[in-house]
Amino acid sequence: MQKHFKRMKQLVVAVLAALSMVSCQKVLENEAEKNYELNEKEIQSYISANNLTMEKSATGLYYKFTATNPTGLKPNIGDQISIHYTLFKLNGVGAKIDSTERLKDKPFTYIYGVNSLIPGMDEALSIMRTGDRALLLMNHFLAFGAQSDDILPAYSALGADVELVKVRNENQQIDDYITEKKLTVTEVTSTGLRFIQTTTTTDAKVAPGDVVRVKYTGKLLNDKQFDSGEIQVRLGGGSVIKGFEEGISKLRYNEKATLIFPSSLGYGVQGSGNVIMPYSPLLFEIEVLK
Repeated sequence: MQKHFKRMKQLVVAVLAALSMVSCQKVLENEAEKNYELNEKEIQSYISANNLTMEKSATGLYYKFTATNPTGLKPNIGDQISIHYTLFKLNGVGAKIDSTERLKDKPFTYIYGVNSLIPGMDEALSIMRTGDRALLLMNHFLAFGAQSDDILPAYSALGADVELVKVRNENQQIDDYITEKKLTVTEVTSTGLRFIQTTTTTDAKVAPGDVVRVKYTGKLLNDKQFDSGEIQVRLGGGSVIKGFEEGISKLRYNEKATLIFPSSLGYGVQGSGNVIMPYSPLLFEIEVLK
């Protein structure tokens, strides 16, 4: 009987805990919905006070293009994009809460579709082109929701001024890097590898099946080094990423080269660890050792 009583007591505690969680969830949902209605009133007041005409999306995002560029580029997942933005509260008291340094031409740059901003900004950028600029008014579901800090209370409506400055796919990033560094490309392969030979020898050429020692340094295109060392590679064995192996196969022993290649020859849409993000072009400085 004692055993059954203990089990029943545990069951009651579990049920009460579950009911408590449901109750808390309901309170949070009610709080979110109540503040959504307050957000809508605040947004309408802002629109009226500033004599604005705005579009409203299915999610509740209010937006108005303040500059347009019909021939601009639209971002695709994996593109590197640069934006200028200002985030502000709608009540006008210490309104500005965050911004890029527009006057110093220092936009915020990130990988579109991999990194996320707040939902309203993500949605707006999905319909923008380079050169477009838009005013956004967002309810808390499209902003920071229940998050709060010393500047922005929970469930706040938010405004944003967003400009899409630049969109670059991986090939454009690679070509811009090569131009900036004034590199002379020896060969561009059909796979997208940029092969830049830096020293030559008359030694034997590496061949499929050879096990070669390779000294290497790996970098991102912001010149941040993510790895270096020596590695043994069996050519054709598939033990290393495709761009690295393809570059090695073009060398003779004791030759050096710089390899630059898109993520399709690297770590693809998955990336690697916390350093190599998805869709990252890579650079390797390599030497095939005798």
